[in-house]
Amino acid sequence: MLLADRVMLGEFIIKSINFIIILITQIIGVMGSTMLIFATSLYILDATGSAATFATIISISYLPLIIFSPIGGALADRFSKKRMIILSDTASLLLIALLAVFLFTDRATIVMLGITITMITTISVLYQPIVTSAIPLILEKEALVKANAYIQGVKAFSRFLAPAIAGVLFPVLGIHSFIIIIGSLFLFSLLINYFLKIPYVKVESSLGLIRAIGNDIQLGFVYITKKDRRLLKLALTLSLVLMFYTSLSTVALPYIIRIVFELSELHFGNAKAATGLAMVIGGVLATNKKMRKWISLEYFNKWLILLGLVSLPTTFSFLLAPPSTNLVYVVFVSGFVFAMVIFTIIHILTFTTIQKDAPQELIGKLTAFVITIVMVGVPIGQRVMGFLLVRVELPLIFLSISIVTIIIGILLRKTFSTSVASTDSQN
Repeated sequence: MLLADRVMLGEFIIKSINFIIILITQIIGVMGSTMLIFATSLYILDATGSAATFATIISISYLPLIIFSPIGGALADRFSKKRMIILSDTASLLLIALLAVFLFTDRATIVMLGITITMITTISVLYQPIVTSAIPLILEKEALVKANAYIQGVKAFSRFLAPAIAGVLFPVLGIHSFIIIIGSLFLFSLLINYFLKIPYVKVESSLGLIRAIGNDIQLGFVYITKKDRRLLKLALTLSLVLMFYTSLSTVALPYIIRIVFELSELHFGNAKAATGLAMVIGGVLATNKKMRKWISLEYFNKWLILLGLVSLPTTFSFLLAPPSTNLVYVVFVSGFVFAMVIFTIIHILTFTTIQKDAPQELIGKLTAFVITIVMVGVPIGQRVMGFLLVRVELPLIFLSISIVTIIIGILLRKTFSTSVASTDSQN
């Protein structure tokens, strides 16, 4: 074998190992955070029994996504990505250890659990742009769609596996043992990330750290608002849609299963596992060669219309005649399953667009800006959902969301096809 061939083979192996490590840490991180949120959500919901209180705590935990995403994007583009990943895992591990101390000394409160969820969410906000901006550094551009699909797939599989395990073990072990398991997962993730090799070019700047980060945020803002407004339109649309569907998943799903249907932790775990499996299916579909042409902004509005249509079973479930609660439960959850398949494809489409079209030095910033804009409506939607669940008929809530999503898709039928055409002509 020629020396050049050996070098190319070595580079390929290193890139493959790096990507495998990222996949593994994504699995661990998602499993750990999903199990933590699963356990704390049940703890809070069972302790309060209030949709409004539960929605308030969950919505507060999403505020860091809005506040810290631009900072996370700037950090991702300016500092060593490996070092940032290790620091994120270390911070998560310390938070879980602190929570464990409060739990084992019987000092944990609802407020303490809410603060922990919020801080873990904050760390994940800083983590996501780092991973997104690291992938183009270790893989070729042609592999980005497949890489994003793999990442979404393993994250979805983790969201499927974690609640399935939690639904069985949580009633037996309790929250104390769960915290130990979650801490062990984050410790393993921290250790394996030391083997990552991500290229890093130090960004020189005469500005201080705070001013440099502020300047980076401004660059991202200028790009998304003036140079490529497709990303701004995409983010604003997703913000409205995510406001609906995140509130359904994080507030309505647990409240309806545990309080309205009066079903067990196992039923809730199975529902979360089913939606996680749906995300795996969405990731697999996105990697299919026959689907490749559909994973583009040109077809974005069609995916939205389809999202609204497949969500309709959640509405019809409440119209089924009693006494079969299990039948209502199956039909209700199936609507979430279908919706998550489509939403996963939309998610892959969004971040692949950023990675393919944006300059490398701006990927972290733009990812962060898109996440920030997309997540602005989520806490609002969660608070509104907590209010509506006890005041409005459930079928009306779900039917309205499906219809509004379909209407948005119809109104956007020419928006992104025109943008794509104009962008191509400029290039």
